[in-house]
Amino acid sequence: MDNSLVSHRPAVASEPGRTLRNWNGSDVSHPRVIAVPSDSSELAEVVKDRDTYPSPLRAAGSLHSMNACFETTGTQVMTRALNQIKVDLAEQTVTVGAGVTLLQIRNALRPMGVQLEVTPEIGNATAGSVCCCGTKDSSLGRTGLGQVSSAVCAMKLVNARGEVEEVSEKSDPERMRVLRSSYGLLGIVYEVTFRIQPAVLLRYEYAVLPLVPAPTIEQMRAGADAMLGFAQPYANRIIVERRFRLPDGAGGPTGFSRAKRRFRDILWESGASFFPARLPHNWWFDTQDRLLQTQLRILTAIGGFTAHRWDSTVDFKPNRSDWVDFTFWAIPVSRWAEFTPAVRKFCERYREQTGFRMSIMAEVYALARDQHSLLSPSPNEDMLTMDVVDTRTNDPLWAEFNKQFNEVAADFGGRPLLNQTKHPNRSLVQRTLGGEWLRFLEIRKREDPQDRFLNGFFGDLV
Repeated sequence: MDNSLVSHRPAVASEPGRTLRNWNGSDVSHPRVIAVPSDSSELAEVVKDRDTYPSPLRAAGSLHSMNACFETTGTQVMTRALNQIKVDLAEQTVTVGAGVTLLQIRNALRPMGVQLEVTPEIGNATAGSVCCCGTKDSSLGRTGLGQVSSAVCAMKLVNARGEVEEVSEKSDPERMRVLRSSYGLLGIVYEVTFRIQPAVLLRYEYAVLPLVPAPTIEQMRAGADAMLGFAQPYANRIIVERRFRLPDGAGGPTGFSRAKRRFRDILWESGASFFPARLPHNWWFDTQDRLLQTQLRILTAIGGFTAHRWDSTVDFKPNRSDWVDFTFWAIPVSRWAEFTPAVRKFCERYREQTGFRMSIMAEVYALARDQHSLLSPSPNEDMLTMDVVDTRTNDPLWAEFNKQFNEVAADFGGRPLLNQTKHPNRSLVQRTLGGEWLRFLEIRKREDPQDRFLNGFFGDLV
């Protein structure tokens, strides 16, 4: 290891480079230097000092990205020391360091009876990631937010010139709109402010519907305020989790409801990853289909359960033997009826050709139209996602499945997330993000002409 690459300045904690893997081991980073700044001045020093901290600079939090967007052969900027949390109930905001996870934010807010406006499943994601990259939960209500970055009202970052930028929704809404989907290419964020709201209580019920012919979003919701679907292309079913918002002031979950919620989470955690990682994939998929729909229907028959919205947030521990991998696509609601039979045909055709099929159900989130970010996955209309999932993280057949699925999704107006969509390429991104992507590329080139933050992954896309 070349220790000359390690900064000996006491201001910034640094380490020799080593191989870093993302959460499930699907992608790796090989930095020459790892920098761990603890405040904005140390971060600015890292950005300015190109000799000690070679390009490209890429920030990393919990390494929960699903592709190589975080990788670098230069400097990995770890945000773990940026860990402060400040709640302002009067302003209804929480301000946190970039290294604070969504689980830590939830746990800090919960005793006060408040929550983030969006509470996604991936609780390990850090504030610095979600403020400028993509992660989501099903929107609550027809105009509710589904993207965590849309709930960001201010952020502080160090740009490519080593200058501190402080941007807020009030002071510069258009700049905020660009930064919310900038993927760390316009600067490294060190502090984020989110809007918060009183805790939301939901009632959960389940239904099983055919996937083809596709039910409308109204049929899937059936009056619910939000929905999450578990799509089973091979069995031609979708299990719909309907979420009904309860009135403000409604009593909290009973002990029985908490037990039923825990049962639901065990079903999803174990049924989705533990058993598929250990049993023959084709056998388990058929068994899983029957067991889950039966058990979730029983939950509904005995009254469903109530839970806070923040209970959706899950701790995906990295030290586990049952890895999962997924990719993200958002499909316009207006194309959903055409898209689902195309997915069924693709899955069956790929299985016939290769013997491979997904071992886990695909997740379907309902996202309301949202223009809070330039590269929003739902800029023009409501969208339904299709997150296809498997346990064979590094299987070549899974990789090829994703590459072909990308083309299917793009054919129906799909929109990707550049930190959660597997195997994107330049033509695919240009085709699906269109004029917004071209505008972003102009901004990126103007603000970072020497490519301080541009790694190989994004270099291939631009």
